[in-house]
Amino acid sequence: MTQNLTSAPPTIFLYTEEKRGNQWVESVVVGQLGDFSGSEKFIVVQDPHTGINFVYRIDTMSNNLDAVSMTSLTEADFAARKTTTIGGATFKLGPAEDAIRLLRGKGQWIQDKGAILSVLLQGAATKKVGFVSPRIRRERVTQVGPGVPVEYLRDRVARDEAPADAAAPADPAA
Repeated sequence: MTQNLTSAPPTIFLYTEEKRGNQWVESVVVGQLGDFSGSEKFIVVQDPHTGINFVYRIDTMSNNLDAVSMTSLTEADFAARKTTTIGGATFKLGPAEDAIRLLRGKGQWIQDKGAILSVLLQGAATKKVGFVSPRIRRERVTQVGPGVPVEYLRDRVARDEAPADAAAPADPAA
């Protein structure tokens, strides 16, 4: 008998301000981008609602993750430690475990709304990947009060699969 040694991908909780309300959203950490000098490092986190992989700069002083780009790179690309070019600069890729180490044990981060909107607008306008400086200025959230709802990945997966199960035809052999 073969034992399955694979585990769930590492996740963090991002505080988001959305139409559905402000909440903590569990999100998969996909990997890490780093320049060849090692001075500039970013983490890549997948938005569970859209499936978009966002590249974030870590701001430990404000507990914020500032979106700077989007990428179509996959977990396999990061695990294989490939290289990629964004905006003319070449970056080394690292697996999700490397990205988690950059977060220094913190599992909750605040997604800067102005930065994420800037990346989405730039992506929609140019249809290409590149680094974006925040153009939309919003008041920066640095603390989140108690009692904020939490959306877990397992709940989202169960909710997404529920309609498919309900629409499945009954087993004729039963």
